[in-house]
Amino acid sequence: MFAVAVLVAHKLRAGWRGWTGLALIIALAGGAVLTAAAGASRTNSAYPRFLSQSPASDVLVSPTNSGDLSYDDAVGTLAGVAASAPVAGINVIPVNAKGVPVNGAIMFVPPDGRYARTMDVPRMLAGRLPSQDAPQEIAVDQIAAQRLRLHVGSVLRMAALNSSNHVRPLTEHVVGVLVTRGSVVPVTYIDQVPQIMGSLALFRELGPAYVGFDGVYVKLKPGASVAAFTAAAQQLAQRYPATGKQVFVADEATQAATIERAIRPQAVALALFALALALTALLIIGQAAARTLLTATQDNGTLAALGMTRRQLFTASMTETAAATVAGALGAVVIAIAVSPLTPIGPARLAEPDPGIS
Repeated sequence: MFAVAVLVAHKLRAGWRGWTGLALIIALAGGAVLTAAAGASRTNSAYPRFLSQSPASDVLVSPTNSGDLSYDDAVGTLAGVAASAPVAGINVIPVNAKGVPVNGAIMFVPPDGRYARTMDVPRMLAGRLPSQDAPQEIAVDQIAAQRLRLHVGSVLRMAALNSSNHVRPLTEHVVGVLVTRGSVVPVTYIDQVPQIMGSLALFRELGPAYVGFDGVYVKLKPGASVAAFTAAAQQLAQRYPATGKQVFVADEATQAATIERAIRPQAVALALFALALALTALLIIGQAAARTLLTATQDNGTLAALGMTRRQLFTASMTETAAATVAGALGAVVIAIAVSPLTPIGPARLAEPDPGIS
């Protein structure tokens, strides 16, 4: 084995250009394949991981009529409910300097501060959520940021309308730009509308007279049936006349499945690209390795005449190839890690809860 080690060291020094070239080819080709394959996996899993880290609700319960919000609190006590987070939509719209509405938007607030903090926590693209005690702070989703040309630090003039048609001007400061579970791939009309999140302090300042709609997001216990919960929620509404005694229950698994189907083609495309790239890389690397080995074995006849066995020569050749392969593989991993911030692609990029190096 000592003779083999000496021979390998000599050949690597003498033919370092060829072996270095082979290692570079392996690194570049392998890095591209690993990047595409890992990117496909990251793209496919981004939205489920986003929902898991939120943590995402299972159903949304919304009364037909806007009530006094006590029904929303009562829903959280139903059997099968693990957690709940009420939300209220308030009649507030963006306006220009003359007080004229500039764009359609939905403004919602957490009546008790739980929504977006303990459940359905959005991903922050910039800034932070509005402070609980700051009525002049808002956060906007990326759709609102684009359409209304807003960013962290922007000032947005708004008008609030109560049940008596009294208009109250508001001046709000954007402190965050966020992505909600629905804005990743807007599949409903509401998801397509710019959304603005206000603070608990703003809700308390305006009061129930400005509430346009309300609902409660619910996380069910493991094994709990959506159908059974829906029946219980409908029955509970009979005890709260302000709801209109009718509620709409949305199974949010349907929305999640639709969004995942919209993202999947890009993940599949990346996976197929990785496969095609891998096959091409194998051909290129195989030819490069064969040429390098052929060059390195030109003096095997002389070495055999000096007493080296065929087994020793074969072992030396494989060791040289292994050295270049290992170096190239390590380089491929480094390249894949370095360019991993380029993935995921498409809408999954918005949902990725851990962007950057992976």
